[in-house]
Amino acid sequence: MGIVMGALVLAILMFIFEWVRVDVVGIIMMVLLPLLGVVSPKEAISGLSSNAVVSIIAVIIIGAGLDKTGCMNVLARKILQMAGKSESRIMTLISATVAFISSFMQNIGAA
Repeated sequence: MGIVMGALVLAILMFIFEWVRVDVVGIIMMVLLPLLGVVSPKEAISGLSSNAVVSIIAVIIIGAGLDKTGCMNVLARKILQMAGKSESRIMTLISATVAFISSFMQNIGAA
């Protein structure tokens, strides 16, 4: 129990003080817990076989690609241009855009 609490405190401290990136903290914990004998190596990577995890990773990669190529900026400018200065119109257009895009994605929340 003490080993698990120590690893948890270490992870929380790394999150709070940002000594390393969040994804690196996850990998460190995935390696550290089996090395400490808390879980087996098979248990440590068993979550990666979930469709939900793979889908979330894919969405993050696609989002980063859209951001780096500038597609997000083009879309944001278009929404602001169409909505003008009306906050309610901006929110409506953003909601409609998200609804349209999410209609092509699987529902990973149900997984």
